[in-house]
Amino acid sequence: MEFKQALRRRCSTRGFTSERVSDEDVKTIVDAAQLAPLALGDNKTSHLTVIRDPELMEVIRNACMLKRKDGTFLDPLFGATTMIIFSATDVSDDHIEYCNAGCVIENMCLTAADLGLGSCYIWGCLKKLRKNEEAVSKLNLPEGYEILSAFVCGYPKEEIVERTPGENIATDIL
Repeated sequence: MEFKQALRRRCSTRGFTSERVSDEDVKTIVDAAQLAPLALGDNKTSHLTVIRDPELMEVIRNACMLKRKDGTFLDPLFGATTMIIFSATDVSDDHIEYCNAGCVIENMCLTAADLGLGSCYIWGCLKKLRKNEEAVSKLNLPEGYEILSAFVCGYPKEEIVERTPGENIATDIL
């Protein structure tokens, strides 16, 4: 797939089938994460945790479950079978590590699109996960690391339609 096509196919997928992503595709996605630019090349304070175990995915899903205003619950992982958590240690006062996470996760999202997979950047529900000590302990994070962001991927329930460039974001050129 050409890069521009991957850009047009890269969207937030919020519904996945139960089909597991192949080990080869997961490796390709992790390899793309390793190519992401990090602030000042600081790769010593970043860590990726790849979660493929269905039972652990369920623990995380339950820890992050979101209750809607109407009382129903939303699966914050949208049924995905693969999750990659970005964590960091020694988070700086300017929180540049969150920018690192964004670069890493966007590389993974674009690669997933290139592979014909759907993906979603996960952030909002992670506050609940960070507060759940039992769930976090099952992630075997290195000592002193905290969860900053995450990525989920899988086979989308609905076909991904290529988007066309447009005026989605207000832009001023000065």
